Amino acid sequence: MLKEERHEIILDKLEKDGIIQVSSLTNILNVTDMTIRRDLKELEDQNLLLRVHGGAKSLDKALPREFSNEEKIYKNKEKKEYIAQIIASLIDGDENIFLGAGTTIEYVSTYLSNKKCNIYTNSLYLFEKLKNLRGVRVFLIGGEFREITGAFVGSLAIDVIEKLKFSMAFIGVNGIHDGLAYTYSVDEGILQAKILDNSNRAYLIADSSKIGVEDFYGFYKIENADVISDDEISNKGKKDIEKYTNLIYKI
Repeated sequence: MLKEERHEIILDKLEKDGIIQVSSLTNILNVTDMTIRRDLKELEDQNLLLRVHGGAKSLDKALPREFSNEEKIYKNKEKKEYIAQIIASLIDGDENIFLGAGTTIEYVSTYLSNKKCNIYTNSLYLFEKLKNLRGVRVFLIGGEFREITGAFVGSLAIDVIEKLKFSMAFIGVNGIHDGLAYTYSVDEGILQAKILDNSNRAYLIADSSKIGVEDFYGFYKIENADVISDDEISNKGKKDIEKYTNLIYKI
């Protein structure tokens, strides 16, 4: 396929979807990542698109931006505290638990005193809340630091995670739509998928405002985990989740 033909397909898909991912384009065009990235660079130089991490977006259709920890911590606070209690109720002593980054999961720290379990996390913000809890051993997984979410990601974090097996893992998401869990960061999504796969019991955390919502990167099929939400989830939202997997929404 000629370069001009690839560029036309890329721009047509952008006009239709607003966003495109490198991984998707490699399958559609049957070329390497390097070729796609070179194409996107050329099209950006022509002011025809804007490259973002893991892909590109249309100049006409803005992607939702990634909100900081400080912006999200008090949004839907009641729902987050409700979900945090559900998470804490599932955790017993003498288990190896992974708690992911995200403001909902940060609220779990309030309910974990004397659980006598081992908590692993890649969230610096959660670690700061857990480190002084009595009866809980806390392990921080390091790597490349993403200040906006407080999460450590990248190859170093993946290398550690691949060697560990967790009793349970709780991973927050930015949205769930059509059986797929979404996040904004490709790097975080790749790590989160590995964490869930390395757990005996996997849980995706999504308050009711995130059901039916998509973000930039679909990183996990919800059929491979249970979903925890809050009691304000709509009947449609329940059906959309339970079509694929188990839904937990009551304390």
